[in-house]
Amino acid sequence: MPADPIPPRCYALVPAAGVGERSGAGMPKQYVMLAGRPLLAHTLAALAAVPRLTQTLVVLSPADDRFEAAVPGFAGWVARVGGASRADSVLGGLAELRRRGARDEDWVLVHDAARCLLRPEWVDA
Repeated sequence: MPADPIPPRCYALVPAAGVGERSGAGMPKQYVMLAGRPLLAHTLAALAAVPRLTQTLVVLSPADDRFEAAVPGFAGWVARVGGASRADSVLGGLAELRRRGARDEDWVLVHDAARCLLRPEWVDA
């Protein structure tokens, strides 16, 4: 008898490799502070509260040197494989998820790092 197939898993992929040149903040907008925390920290906290997510992968620019200080103790995955465009960063993130064991039948939620007004129940729904 064949073994039971492994059900599809759900991952979150958070592109965070932008430099924020259009935002006017003088810094990558994912690190702009809101209510005492960077926008990215709010986004990651919401995703961390979604039990169905197997793991969250944050895709950073290879030159990013702010993440660990901005989001100390982040328990997800980080990959500095971001590209020149959001599409390049998502593509790099998908390849990284594959390297870390994601399969064709798994699901990937892509959510921008600076879109922090996210609620766990919306993701779960």
